[in-house]
Amino acid sequence: MKFKERLGEAFRMYFILVTLISVLLMILGLTLDNDRVFGYEVFLSPLLYAAIGVIPVFFFGSDKEISMRRLLIQRIITLVFIEAVVLVMAFSVKSIPTERRGVVIGIAVGVEVVYVLSLVVEYIFELTQSRELNEALEEYQSLGKDSEGEV
Repeated sequence: MKFKERLGEAFRMYFILVTLISVLLMILGLTLDNDRVFGYEVFLSPLLYAAIGVIPVFFFGSDKEISMRRLLIQRIITLVFIEAVVLVMAFSVKSIPTERRGVVIGIAVGVEVVYVLSLVVEYIFELTQSRELNEALEEYQSLGKDSEGEV
């Protein structure tokens, strides 16, 4: 995969993750810590967490078709990496009440849910692109057959 393609994939995934992480933070905040008041710096966290979530895009990539087993292993390694980094960050930030077990579990499960949802959104996006490409190819092939018949 070319760097330009990886960069495009990273940007697409970044914005998907920012949206999903923002929703996750809203849900976790309202259910586990709804009496807390934040400043505007809270808007930075989804951007930072999404940037962390995009890092694996640059490490996994191949010009060759990979097997389903290898794809699953890559996805699991990516999830473990993201989970670890986010939890380390959560424990190192004083504003996240990690002393409460429910908060840590909520973050861990939330990261998994966001990861799976981002894969689903990415799959739907790629499926739509694939269908459009197939339709364009079929149209191109039918035009080629029509012009051959006239000769």
